[in-house]
Amino acid sequence: MKFEVSERISTSVRKEHLLNALEGQFKKVSRNMQRNGDTIIAKSIEASFGSINRSDTTIVELRTVDDGFLAIANVNYRPSFAFWVFIIIGIFSWVLWILPLVFYIIQKNTVREGIEAVFTRIKNEFNSLEGQRSKKQGQSDIEQLEKLAALKEKGVVTEGEFQAKKKELLGV
Repeated sequence: MKFEVSERISTSVRKEHLLNALEGQFKKVSRNMQRNGDTIIAKSIEASFGSINRSDTTIVELRTVDDGFLAIANVNYRPSFAFWVFIIIGIFSWVLWILPLVFYIIQKNTVREGIEAVFTRIKNEFNSLEGQRSKKQGQSDIEQLEKLAALKEKGVVTEGEFQAKKKELLGV
């Protein structure tokens, strides 16, 4: 079974910087993580006792979009060898064969939620960085206006020059 998880990340940072951050986050949630160029391969995401019934491999790629990147995780999710052993053993009981199926289904959601959590953390981190950058930019614009007003009061800058620069800094 294959499924996809994606998240749009609005940022102006370089792709390499974003890939490094994704790599760090996937190291936290997977048992085995590799990076091959612009691709991240993570296996056994959010592994626990119930994950003995599944095998998952996630391939993460970044696509450039107009305001940043689209992070796409393609997940190959399938039953493990242990799953089939438990099914065969439990088939002779009217209820035991259900347990591996239940764990398998629950674990699929666990993998999806683990990937979504990674993407959410990355999105929040980079949105926070962009917010800080725009805040610093806004502060520097105000500082420039204050300096320009002081120069206007001293007679160094004319009223027309002051108004033109003010419009430029405020984006009007």
